[in-house]
Amino acid sequence: MILFSNDNGFEYRIPSMVNAGGTLVAVCDNGRSGADWGYIELALRRSTDNGESWSEVKTLAAPPARSTSSDIENTKSAFFIDPCMTVAQNGDIILLVTFFPESKGVHNLKYLEAKKAAFTSFDGRNCSILYDKDDNYYIVLENGVILDGRKAKTPYTLKGLGELYKGEEYVGNVYLNGAQGKAEEGTKTSFGAPLKAPKRSFIFLMKSSDKGLTWTKPRDITPTILNEKDGAFIGVAPGRGITLKSGRIIMPLYNTKGSVCIYSDDDGISWQRNQGLPVTGNKGECCLIEAPSSRLYSYGTENGKIPETISFDNGIVWAKGDRLPYKSPKCQKSTAVIGERVFIAHPSGSKRTNGVISKGHFEYDKKGDFRGIKWQKKEIEITDGFFAYSCMAEIDSNTLGILYESKQSGEIRFEKIKVE
Repeated sequence: MILFSNDNGFEYRIPSMVNAGGTLVAVCDNGRSGADWGYIELALRRSTDNGESWSEVKTLAAPPARSTSSDIENTKSAFFIDPCMTVAQNGDIILLVTFFPESKGVHNLKYLEAKKAAFTSFDGRNCSILYDKDDNYYIVLENGVILDGRKAKTPYTLKGLGELYKGEEYVGNVYLNGAQGKAEEGTKTSFGAPLKAPKRSFIFLMKSSDKGLTWTKPRDITPTILNEKDGAFIGVAPGRGITLKSGRIIMPLYNTKGSVCIYSDDDGISWQRNQGLPVTGNKGECCLIEAPSSRLYSYGTENGKIPETISFDNGIVWAKGDRLPYKSPKCQKSTAVIGERVFIAHPSGSKRTNGVISKGHFEYDKKGDFRGIKWQKKEIEITDGFFAYSCMAEIDSNTLGILYESKQSGEIRFEKIKVE
């Protein structure tokens, strides 16, 4: 079943899916050009009958933009990219997503402003910093009031997603550059503000307490998880995070040096990171599973045999593990666990083709102590055509749902897979 199609002129990529108490919730990037920049919204569909039928496509979050053009050279927009979800122990859906101000994001790192501080501590709280054209800095308080560098109140306030007001007058968006261009017919565009956010990546959080029907506004959690070694980029590893049996939420991120894990022990309200370990191993994006004995496994994107890192303490410290006996081109993978069975979806061709689900199971010694994962030779074949980013969710004890990119920059397919 094609769940997101570019027949309407949109370019859908990067799927994320969870099963929230019997409701499947699917989210993905909804771009205009297929590039990893430009105007990119988040799109959502829901299914209350195990994937047999789905709601209409809904816009979950839209970025500020000076242009929503489908021209691949259009960079006149902030953008969301790479959603990742999990279901907290209290039933809330937790969604993290990377957000960039107007730029090409990670595809033009030289344009990002690594030396500009994006946050500061003020009155015991982490506050965002804005800059004027002369690089004077301003502090944004929790209520949106803006102070200048001398801590004096200014006439500016910040509302919504970067909307700057001077008194009652709207004066532009802090995530955009330049002056207002000609508005595109039928679209809402904005313009740059006199104060601007640093050009870097931000990690935003959204939450739904009603199985994906309604969502909170994007909340910036970047200052609580940022490490000085991240530079101007830290991004969400898309797909699905995990919620441990203990209730701890672990979400995969990455920077230019490797993969990163952040965690929450209060259903996504506050977040932490092992600041002494800036990266956890695998290069780039990774996916996670929980195994017995407080052991976690992470699988990376590198070309060749799938790389593995292991945590023995619920995601705080990570160590290099073995490589799996499966080859994959450089691409994000997705994982799922049903009972004692482990599944990992990935392309198996020399390029992003031949999608399969590799299978394994938890293995124990004679005393019943957990030993590791034993992987099988036989794989479940998904498609012999294009297969790139994917996300799996458990539907029942014998069924997996999988979302995967079935056409380059444009189409996401959903299938239900019976597993042994």
